[in-house]
Amino acid sequence: MLLIAIILSLIAERFLGSMSELRRFGWFHRYAGFVKNAAAKQPYLNGPATALLLLAPLLLLTGLMDYYLSNLWFLFGLGFAVLVLLFSFGPTDLEAEVEAFVDARERGDEESAIWHASELLGADIPTHSAQLTRRILDNILVEVNERLLAVVFWFVLLGPAGALLFRLTQQLVQEERESSEEFAEAAQRLHQILVWVPARICALAYALAGSFVDALSGWRRVEVPWTESSRKVLIASGLGALRYEDGEIEEGNDAQNIAMVNETLSLARRAVMVFISMLALFTLAGWMA
Repeated sequence: MLLIAIILSLIAERFLGSMSELRRFGWFHRYAGFVKNAAAKQPYLNGPATALLLLAPLLLLTGLMDYYLSNLWFLFGLGFAVLVLLFSFGPTDLEAEVEAFVDARERGDEESAIWHASELLGADIPTHSAQLTRRILDNILVEVNERLLAVVFWFVLLGPAGALLFRLTQQLVQEERESSEEFAEAAQRLHQILVWVPARICALAYALAGSFVDALSGWRRVEVPWTESSRKVLIASGLGALRYEDGEIEEGNDAQNIAMVNETLSLARRAVMVFISMLALFTLAGWMA
């Protein structure tokens, strides 16, 4: 049922349009703020304990609902799994955002292109086209894992609760990124742990979807602490799979820059297909065994 739920949710994600109305996390941030304020009054509740206190009830409720609905009728469980996956993806459509940026660049609408770039990258937008293109390439290679593949990975391991765990942890990291409190550090460390394995699987998918030797070569050159390595591994393996070299992006060459963005997005699409194909093979092998 896991594979069927993943395939159905990917089809819905692709063809049902924007899911932004479904993926509203204001309620979660209000809930997180309430728990943090309550925990701050108790000296024995440090950062990790607060994160556990915050996430555990939501994950337990999700697990219980999944168990109850699946036992009531498997189609109820399937529908619930698809809904949780759709909620946990994103929260916005990476492909649509990149395509909107490319379309604006091709039309010569620089104001619109910068706006779409800010949607992808945040407020800090490079002024030079080569730097902006490189940031977007890096963003695509990292975000396909953050928005999709890591969610699928934890869904396979822990069911709907696993998918929700990854997305809510990522939301905590975003909300607390300017904070230096113990809770922010705990959320960041939890995210680093959750993303470590799926990032390596995604890097392998890049290698299988592009130049295998160059992707692995780029991966091997990453020498940073494990807490910082996942992002570096994804970028190095993805650029290697595309055979892009440092300094290859030319300033002011919009045609080349657009082509590189399109090629990177195409690699990301192929990597998703490779990832799902590997999952399907393992699932079929399990059925046959």
